[in-house]
Amino acid sequence: MSTVSPSSSMSPSSPPSSRFTDAFGDWTPQAVVFDCDGLLLDTETVWQRAQDTVVAARRVPLRESDEVELHGSTLEDAAQIIARRAGHDEQEVLADLLREFDREFAPGIELMPGAEEIVRLAGAKVPLGCASNSWLEALEHKLTLGGLREHFTVLEASDTVEHPKPAPDMYAAAARALGADPAAVLALEDSGTGARAARDAGLRLLAVPTPGHPVPPADLALTSLADPDLAAWIATW
Repeated sequence: MSTVSPSSSMSPSSPPSSRFTDAFGDWTPQAVVFDCDGLLLDTETVWQRAQDTVVAARRVPLRESDEVELHGSTLEDAAQIIARRAGHDEQEVLADLLREFDREFAPGIELMPGAEEIVRLAGAKVPLGCASNSWLEALEHKLTLGGLREHFTVLEASDTVEHPKPAPDMYAAAARALGADPAAVLALEDSGTGARAARDAGLRLLAVPTPGHPVPPADLALTSLADPDLAAWIATW
């Protein structure tokens, strides 16, 4: 299932605001790479509930730095962090996380506000990729459930590259697969982990941070994909 904002709120008919011209000048991308979780799909809420369940059940004393590191991490990295703090077996914690995530995920999946419209608008202008710290099979499944899979010609995941985010491998691979120089590609990210990966790969960056999390360094930061100025900017590409 998906949540779709009214199309009138996303009208691309007006010119882009000075925020975009100040940030990008007359630069426009030859391709776009989207993050998935927390940016396009509301899986961060699902993930947080699953993580909180495992942390509570195992009485894990997480530190504030752990919470920052967990945001945008792979399941394997999350299991390592939680197991380290709890003094428990990493594979057992990973199994707990997978079980709870699948249970929370079962009822369906919600799109983030503006996600469907922005993917559709951008895909009408340039080729699109999606880069996620999920494994490829899970990424395919989530995008299909969210109704977005058909828009992406390239998918990169934690098991398609040697090093997942925050390493730049995934974004560099996506740019190559899309046939564009990284400097000509726009990335959209919600987490500091993903933002670092995109920047280090040489992509331009729009940050749409998850509420309650720090705004990562980027060319420009928005509060939502439903920002009408984003649609207006895409219309000029």
